[in-house]
Amino acid sequence: GNLRQLETLDIRGTSIVMLPQTIIKLQKLQHLHAGFPTKGNYLCTRHLLHTYGFNQLDACTSLCCGAATPCIMMDKDYGGVVLPGGARKLKSLHTIRGVHVAYGDAVIQEIGRLSGLRKLGVMGINEKNDVKFCSAISNLSRLESLSVQSDKGCLDDITLPPKNLRSLKLEGRLGVLPEWIKKLQNLVKLKLSFTTSSQV
Repeated sequence: GNLRQLETLDIRGTSIVMLPQTIIKLQKLQHLHAGFPTKGNYLCTRHLLHTYGFNQLDACTSLCCGAATPCIMMDKDYGGVVLPGGARKLKSLHTIRGVHVAYGDAVIQEIGRLSGLRKLGVMGINEKNDVKFCSAISNLSRLESLSVQSDKGCLDDITLPPKNLRSLKLEGRLGVLPEWIKKLQNLVKLKLSFTTSSQV
């Protein structure tokens, strides 16, 4: 909380799951990076299956008997960080990566009030918080990059998608692309991971 001049906080690859309340004192903070990097030493069953061609038994055996921990193997959302109450006061934030929003609606409301956000990466979107998350996204008019990990392939309720969105990454059981994607005139990058969509 005393690092008042801090502009970037990168805690990727750590075991931090909740940021301290004192972070809201960092009024000059512009970039917050959390969670595990997509490429690194942390393995999951999906990574072994898709990248190395392991079968389910070999993947589980490797993870359970190897260096990776069971929690990484079992929980695809492992590594997300929870924002404290009052995060809406961090008005200088341009980037938030690796935030977990499944532990309550308050954090979604906090994010929705950060009108200066350009890049947002969240995990933990589900049927219970989908509508509120979509409402929050509609408030972020300056957003240029959005990365969402959803366990049910939600996000159909975004009524006003950010018009400046250039990059969209969706991970989860998405069967059909949301209709609002057609409105993204500035979109140049669309990445779908672990979806079931057959749309081109």
